[in-house]
Order: sequence, then structure tokens, then C-alpha cells
Amino acid sequence: MSAERALLAACGAGIAFVGAVSARPAQAVPLFAQRYNLQCGACHSVLPELNAFGNEFRNRGYRIYGLPKHGTTVVALREQVGYTETPPSGSTTRTVPAGALLGAVEVGRVEAFVHESLGSQGGPSSLFLGYLAYHDDRSKTLYRAGLFEMPLVHSPAQRNDTLTTYGYEGSRVGLNELTLATPRWGLEAEHRVGNVDLAATAAYGNSAGSAYGGKPVPTGTTQTFATPEYGLYARVPIAENVRVGADAIAGNAAIVPLGRARFTDAYRRMGLSLDARRGRLELLAEQWWGRDDDGDGQGGRIDSTGGFARLRWRLGNHAFVGVREDGFAAPAATRSLLWFAEAHVTAHARVLIQQSRPIPGGPTALQGALTVGFPWPRGR
Repeated sequence: MSAERALLAACGAGIAFVGAVSARPAQAVPLFAQRYNLQCGACHSVLPELNAFGNEFRNRGYRIYGLPKHGTTVVALREQVGYTETPPSGSTTRTVPAGALLGAVEVGRVEAFVHESLGSQGGPSSLFLGYLAYHDDRSKTLYRAGLFEMPLVHSPAQRNDTLTTYGYEGSRVGLNELTLATPRWGLEAEHRVGNVDLAATAAYGNSAGSAYGGKPVPTGTTQTFATPEYGLYARVPIAENVRVGADAIAGNAAIVPLGRARFTDAYRRMGLSLDARRGRLELLAEQWWGRDDDGDGQGGRIDSTGGFARLRWRLGNHAFVGVREDGFAAPAATRSLLWFAEAHVTAHARVLIQQSRPIPGGPTALQGALTVGFPWPRGR
């Protein structure tokens, strides 16, 4: 075992220990905590992932009625230093710093939110998210306009508990580069009927960046929306701490490969999900089916399928150990198994260790990251 691998393994064991014995709340990006004089651990399970209260806070337009408001710094920094055992092709750097600026401000009853990646590994800075949000208390409806994440069963790109995209969500089909993890330009509405959460999206464009601004990978194609993309999403509780979900997305991509004529690809994606919790154990699973009528520009229909199953054990309020299986086929199939351990090791920093391995076998990939939010709120 190399010295670096041994060090990361020791860090992983340390994460589990710290998570098991630490009782103090964790803090994260402070803008909303500053506003209501709270610690960010009230909303985050492990930075930057949201807990149930944090998701409800977000779904209400970032408002807590009845609590006095305080001034904020308006802009905050999320810095992440990543480590990879095997550098990407063309690089010898194992440690990669990256960061993002996050801004939030109230304009009347409208919340303006921005996530700007600062660039990494030679990649440029870019706008990752930027939208206006408004929550109508009377109709229990949240509206967003701008550049937003798809309302899937979990945050597909911005607030993940690992460094790798989940299953089908980050995979492209044929020459269609638009993935489920890619933020969309458009309109979104989320509505609650009893305990059922419903959402709809209409998208007219997409983001070209990443949450922390990695170097773009040339693909030889350019892509736009030939027609708007529409999506419907539902989350339905069927028992205590058990929810099932169904998603349906349809659009038409205009694709121009290098040196070839423009063509359009009408695509459809349908997904089912399960979110179940019992005590400290949490299960999250998702399965997708897709069809692209002309995914290769040659008139060839491409069917795709994939998803993930994640099982994790909570160690206190702000630490987890877990395992996840990812799969994707379009039609060639890939599968992988990933284990991870993560915890808030101070009041404002997360450490993550993960290792992935192809199924049925192959070389492993060991990675780690330290994520810190600045400045630090002094909430109660």
C-alpha cells in the first residue's frame, strides 16, 4: 500500500470516528444562516447536502416566517480541494483546488440566487446556477425562473455527498450531450397537494459549466434546444419515512457534429425513485429509461437505461458511511461500486473519502476532498 493510499485510508477511519463522537452542529455556506441567525448545521446534513429541514426551507423560497431577519454578506465562498489517486489523461496533478461563489439577496418577496464556479484545472469560471425564486403561501407553489437544477429525487450536481455523478444522471446518449445533471435555463414550478410534492419544468437552454468549474472536455459537437424541453415530477409518501417518485422528461435537441450537417434528436426520459429511512439507515434508489429517436445523426434509435442504489448509515447528525452502485447502458453497459465516508470535522468543513471500482472488476479509483464554506456565521 502506498503512503498516500494509507493516509487516505486512515483519514476515512478518522472520519467515521469523528462523526461518531462529535456532537456539535456543523456550518456551511452562511448566507441563509446569517439571515436568520442560525448555524448552517440546521439545514445541512453534510456540506453541501441538505437535510429535511434544509430542503423544506429551500422549497419555501428560503424563508422562515416569524423569525427576525439580520443582515448578510450577500456573497459567500465555497472552496473545495480534491485529491485523486489517478490524475486524468494529460495531467500529473493529484491535488486540485476549486471553488465557487454563491450569492443570495431578497428583493421584496423574490429571492435572487447565484452559483458561479471559479474555474479549475485550466477551466474558465462560469455561471452554474442563477435564478429568481418566489413562494406563494396561499397556493403552496414555488416558482423559479432562470438557470436551475432539475427537481429530481436528490440534487444531481450541486449538493452531492460524493465527487461522482449518480448513475444515469451524468451519462450522455449517443451524440446527445444533455444529461439529467445539467442545469436548465427556463421556468420551474413546485406545488404541494397534501403530502404529495409535484413539479413541472419548461427549459429553453442549458448550462455549459460544472459546479466547481473543471476543464471542459472537447466533444466535437455543438448542441442547442430545437424545441423546449418539458418535465413532470412527483414525490408521493406511501408510509412513514418512505416516498416513491416518478419523473417524465421530453425534448428535442439540435446537434451539429464537427464537419457534419445539423440534425435533431427527439428524446424522452422516464424515471422511478424510492427514498426510505429507518433509524440511522437510509436507502435512495432511482431507475431511468430513455429513448432517443436519432441519437447518432444517422437515423438510429437509441434506447438507454440506468440508475443507482445508495445505502448509507448515519453517524450522528453530520457524518455518513455508505455504498452506492451505479449503472448505465446505451446500449453498451457500465456498472460500478462506490464506497464513501464523510463528516464535518470542524464547525465549517467537510472531509470526504471515496473509492470506486468497476463491476465485475478492474482498477479502483481512490479520491478525497476537503470542502469549506466562508465566512462562518455565529448563529445559535
